[in-house]
Amino acid sequence: MGLAFSDIYIEQVRAQVLIFMNKEKESLVCTLLLFLLLPYLLTVLILGREACPASRELSTEEYVPAVTASQISWDYSKEAIKAQTVAARTNLYVHLGEKEEKSMIQKAVENIRKKEMNSIMLKKYRIFQEAARETEGQVLKYQDQLREIPYHALSAGRTRDGKEILGEDYGYIVSADTSKDIDSPLYVEGCYFSEKDLEEQIKKDYPGFKLGEEKKAEIQKTDSAGYVMEIEIGNLEFQGEQLKELLNLPSSCFTIQRLKGEIRFLCRGIGHGMGLSQYTAEQMALEGKKYEEILQYFFPEMVIEER
Repeated sequence: MGLAFSDIYIEQVRAQVLIFMNKEKESLVCTLLLFLLLPYLLTVLILGREACPASRELSTEEYVPAVTASQISWDYSKEAIKAQTVAARTNLYVHLGEKEEKSMIQKAVENIRKKEMNSIMLKKYRIFQEAARETEGQVLKYQDQLREIPYHALSAGRTRDGKEILGEDYGYIVSADTSKDIDSPLYVEGCYFSEKDLEEQIKKDYPGFKLGEEKKAEIQKTDSAGYVMEIEIGNLEFQGEQLKELLNLPSSCFTIQRLKGEIRFLCRGIGHGMGLSQYTAEQMALEGKKYEEILQYFFPEMVIEER
């Protein structure tokens, strides 16, 4: 019984070590392992100094489970997680050696540090490890080239057309029906601002901004999926995604109403709305669809290949 117990947790711990191990994070590895293993003193005693091994360079593949785990719900089905795994791996290789790759890895580290990694969470994390192993080396390509794979938590009912938003080079990002997303309890959210709060929030980044006496807030242009492309507020014009970031809105698919001295942004969906909708991916997985089918649905112009 003791040996079986130890073997299980040695495997889990070593998997955690691989995620965090590099020259900048040796002390973090030791601290994290101690935190993870306090309930399992027997395992700590067996591992000893092996819990803090010498530094070495990790392959990109070894980061894939942790990066994926920072991008999608840990409660989702394995096939949805596998679809996200292929997307995450593709993006890591697209940005190999760049600042964006380091940023994705750092976010993965911070994401796991924030979680209470008890035995239940370790069991969930093993799904990400299995997803990476079962899709090892697989990436999405368009015309035999790696391309950025966008994803978001929840669409407004239809994903956005990449060509319409970003131009011809993004024609591989097609608009897909994601009406299943409407059933999510998180589909609609109202974000309320007093006129003063709205002005102060925007002024943090645009000191010259003034809401003015007219209190103008008008949407000028939306795309075919209903997301705001251009909006005029006060004395300035903004892109929808730009205003979303400024005001910390869940989505740039919104309408504007004035209610008793407040301005309400009624938002649909979560995220930028392009590419893979994780909520629809999960619904497809629950219906028995495999990850290849999910990816083909969202990216019909792309193919899954071994890198």
